[in-house]
Amino acid sequence: MIHGADPWWDTAIRMMIKYRNLRLMTSAWSPRRLPASLLHYLSTRGRDRIIFASDHPVLSMSRCTGEVANLDLTDEVRQAWLHDNAQSFFFAERKPGR
Repeated sequence: MIHGADPWWDTAIRMMIKYRNLRLMTSAWSPRRLPASLLHYLSTRGRDRIIFASDHPVLSMSRCTGEVANLDLTDEVRQAWLHDNAQSFFFAERKPGR
């Protein structure tokens, strides 16, 4: 899912719980405007499921990363969201048949 899931954030979270291969990218959303339910999911069961994107040039990278720094997230969760999840999803070696 690209560009978030407004106004169906909770439905998107339930779908990610049910379908392990589904991911959500936060492009087009200012990090400070993301709903609490998504940030909670990101910090718990969905730590490896949410992918960061800034939607540059509409939302600059510096603005978005500054807002991410101000969110109440652990360093581990922040690292996964900003880098590790995209690295794993887009560049991980896939096993045949998957």
